[in-house]
Amino acid sequence: MTTNILLTSTDSRIVADPRSKFVLLLAVNAIAMGNSNGWLIAATSVLVGCLLVADLRPGTALSYAALVAASAVIAELPHHFVNGLVVGLGVIFHWILRFTVSLAMGGWFILSTRVGDLVAAMTAARLPRTLIIPLAVLFRFLPMAIDEARGVIEAMALRGYRGSYLWRHPITAMEKLVVPVLTASARTADELSAAALIRGLGSTRRPTIVADLHFRWIDAVFLTLALGLAGAAMTQAVMR
Repeated sequence: MTTNILLTSTDSRIVADPRSKFVLLLAVNAIAMGNSNGWLIAATSVLVGCLLVADLRPGTALSYAALVAASAVIAELPHHFVNGLVVGLGVIFHWILRFTVSLAMGGWFILSTRVGDLVAAMTAARLPRTLIIPLAVLFRFLPMAIDEARGVIEAMALRGYRGSYLWRHPITAMEKLVVPVLTASARTADELSAAALIRGLGSTRRPTIVADLHFRWIDAVFLTLALGLAGAAMTQAVMR
């Protein structure tokens, strides 16, 4: 299953420089987690949905669209119904909407970017290695950790720990999930550390860049979108 995840993360249909994608990622997260609202959040949500449709599986984009739409509707209810429960749900789903947009954008960035291309792009941008190395490790570790969690959940289901058992015994279920995942994650971290040392990731010398990094038209589109979002957020803040 790890192989499938890693293949998905490298079979991107949008071939762009990781630096332009990272700038767009920062712009989207600044809006999603900032105080922007209204049409700007809606436009950002649609943009992220378009990226998911273009690069990931349709099912992922549909799940994202359904969650965003439901969250937006519930978050809007307090403007029409003044009720304690409705207001509480509105606040909760207001933040669910924002976190969904932010996490979906981060997931798209991770799954559509090769680790080698990211390291090469960050090195070419002369970013400090204290930033490059954690990002590279995160890109390797996260898909493997997710795969381990899925494997543990499947093993729990085979042993009968599913359905009503999960909500009748939540603490025991979490224990049966978290302990094996942490053990597997520790083993994975050791393997990644050994692989990083072999590849010379912690070397003080500047590595030779062999990745094909070129400024393409899609990079211009991403940078224009990032600047447009930043400008719209600033305009919205000034007009308040």
